[in-house]
Amino acid sequence: MASEILMPQLSDTMKSGKILKWVKNEGDSVSRGDILAEVETEKANLEIESFSSGVLLKIVVPAGSEAEVGKPIAFVGAEGDTIATKDNSTKAAITESKISEPVTQPKSIPQPSVPSTSDRLKASPLAKKIAQENKIDLSSVQGTGPNGRIVKRDLENVSPRVTPTTSQESVPQQSRALEPRPIKSGLTPLSKMRDTIARRMQQSVTENPHFYVTTSVNMDEALKLRESLKKQPGFEKVNINHFILKATAYALKKEPRVNCAYKDGQLYSPESINLGIITAVEDGLLIPVIRDVDNLSLKDVAFEAKAAVERAKAGRPTSTDLSGGTFSISNMGMFDVENFTAIINPGQGGVLAVSSIKESPIVKNGAIVVANIMKLTVSVDHRVIDGVMAALFLQHVKEALETPALLFI
Repeated sequence: MASEILMPQLSDTMKSGKILKWVKNEGDSVSRGDILAEVETEKANLEIESFSSGVLLKIVVPAGSEAEVGKPIAFVGAEGDTIATKDNSTKAAITESKISEPVTQPKSIPQPSVPSTSDRLKASPLAKKIAQENKIDLSSVQGTGPNGRIVKRDLENVSPRVTPTTSQESVPQQSRALEPRPIKSGLTPLSKMRDTIARRMQQSVTENPHFYVTTSVNMDEALKLRESLKKQPGFEKVNINHFILKATAYALKKEPRVNCAYKDGQLYSPESINLGIITAVEDGLLIPVIRDVDNLSLKDVAFEAKAAVERAKAGRPTSTDLSGGTFSISNMGMFDVENFTAIINPGQGGVLAVSSIKESPIVKNGAIVVANIMKLTVSVDHRVIDGVMAALFLQHVKEALETPALLFI
């Protein structure tokens, strides 16, 4: 029997998706991890990967049509497999003779370049995406995965063909300032993304009683460590952004109540610490998620965060990038911001706002000295997180950043 390909839930709020185009045609061979189609959601255009190998037997939802989350959009199976119809009867899916015939479509749609069969066999989907984004030639990379497959760790120290833009290091992963676009007078319909942001932010401030706590962090030791790490192989791309991600995960592990959320009148306690990085894109915001940050090394956090943010900025997040977050980080440090508060992402219990690192006078051992100070403000949902919990969380973030050796625990 053929396997159903269902419309996946590609973000926490997704209810349905529109098929923009099919990368594969009926009758095409499909390997696990191959891209089947591109889908438009309320946040971004995302790709659907196949979790089965075989033949694309039937496309149920054509390009240009919409399907609800969980509904079948296609079938994948072996040649000659049957497909169940709505009335539970079955019909022959596709025969070998049909596969050998060219598949025609009513409209000629330019297809994106797809890696060759040999590339598919040699690299994981994530490795292919990282290679494409960083202009890395996979044919020159030695794979260490099963059967010589190239995986993400194989690309960590591979130099891209073009030099990437130098990243802002003083703040967590956030988009650089975007070029302002001219505003036309009068009323302009909101884009799909901007309309979604408007509804979710209204929902958050209406339903979540926000409570704010602020602290100041001396970043002198963190900055010294960053300079030392620059000289160590494999740590060249680790920066203050990644310190803050690890410090947040450290604090959430110490104070797990801040990693919780209010859900259906109950306290929801997730099993893992998945941090969302609020990232500015051309027409709004995306929040790519880094999973199990507390269990990742600092080097792995840097690698995962860089890849996820770059995919979001390029408008090509993966199917798992935008869902599953338990806590988020918002950053405006690159804009010379002294202090601000952030709105909680619906479905989560808190968000950390990170401001600029500034030289400021402080009193140390009875003397006035200059230190690099950064202000942090946590916003929490007061229905499930009290002020003391928020204060303890900030104490642990401060502890990890002022004693950065804790980031390696």
